[in-house]
Amino acid sequence: MALTVTQLTDLQRDIGIGSDEAVFTDDELNRLYSRAGSYAGAVAYAVRQLLMDAARFNDYTVDKTKESRSQIFAHLKQMYDLWSAEAGIGTPPLVAGTIEQDLIEPFSTTEYT
Repeated sequence: MALTVTQLTDLQRDIGIGSDEAVFTDDELNRLYSRAGSYAGAVAYAVRQLLMDAARFNDYTVDKTKESRSQIFAHLKQMYDLWSAEAGIGTPPLVAGTIEQDLIEPFSTTEYT
């Protein structure tokens, strides 16, 4: 299902793209939505793509001008974490626990270290 014009506009705004910017085409946004299967997932996927692009940025200083482009990466990472959590995607939480001894080899004489 293709997104409507209004949904495409909303999606671009939620990604942080202004109406005067051309970052994703409508076809690309529809594909992200199709891949993700949800609106929040589409936003997370789009931000993830922007995050990967931002990973190539470098900080630099020329004379008295200093650019800290790594901040862009940090901000995108925060947005990705927010949207991926809302969409229920990303890294699942780590669950700690114990292994029951009888699940290894009950009554075994083998030692496990």
